[in-house]
Amino acid sequence: MAAFSVFFCDQERCSIQPVRAMDPDHAIAQVRSSHPDLRRVAVVPDELLKGVDPLQLLEEWIQARG
Repeated sequence: MAAFSVFFCDQERCSIQPVRAMDPDHAIAQVRSSHPDLRRVAVVPDELLKGVDPLQLLEEWIQARG
């Protein structure tokens, strides 16, 4: 299984959840099982996040939703 970072917003907050999954859809399903009211979601393979600050990326992602 591959490592993914799932960026998501639900009714309460926006956050990042690391998961091990077969593919991006499987990663979303894992997060959705604990956060069923997802309003916005994005999946990034961890290999693409090397050298990137995930919290800064989350902040930019949150601001880009407008």
